[in-house]
Amino acid sequence: MQPDFREVDPRELRVPPSRPQGADPAKLQRQIAKFGATRVGMPPLWVFESSDGILVIYNGTTRATRIAKLAPGTTVPVEVIGRIPKAHAKSPTIGEVLP
Repeated sequence: MQPDFREVDPRELRVPPSRPQGADPAKLQRQIAKFGATRVGMPPLWVFESSDGILVIYNGTTRATRIAKLAPGTTVPVEVIGRIPKAHAKSPTIGEVLP
């Protein structure tokens, strides 16, 4: 399988089922203090593409939240690492769970 890299608005990404409330607040504060609103040097988020075409975060919820909160309109790099058979259109987005 060829690597599938994309640039997406982090507010549109779905939070993982393991983190329905979004990013851990303490971890988010540490990242904000360390990196601010920059995405320079940020590794791609890992996402799965659901059966309905929705991108669901597997790794990078805190990074996506940080950029969505501090730099609205900025895209983030993602790598689609696989497909999942379940639809996720009703799952909350990063934009919906922003602190």
